[in-house]
Amino acid sequence: MELARDALNSACEHVPDTIATPNGDRCQECGSDNRLRLCATCGHVGCCESQAGHGRAHALGEKHPVILEMPAGKGFAWCYVESRYL
Repeated sequence: MELARDALNSACEHVPDTIATPNGDRCQECGSDNRLRLCATCGHVGCCESQAGHGRAHALGEKHPVILEMPAGKGFAWCYVESRYL
């Protein structure tokens, strides 16, 4: 996928230079295929907080602060360090 940092249209020092390719099309923990979040650092795919929150748990547990709504580049990005949309 190789989404460039500039595609996020926001300056945030926590965004990696290159957005990781998703590791799949379902939550890696529970298998959900709805409202997925992509870890910008490593490509982990997790479900949103309104489900089991595996995307958030990964981001906070691994200290990978930026997540993107999937499909990446089509929705929002969030930085957990700055607690804001990018």
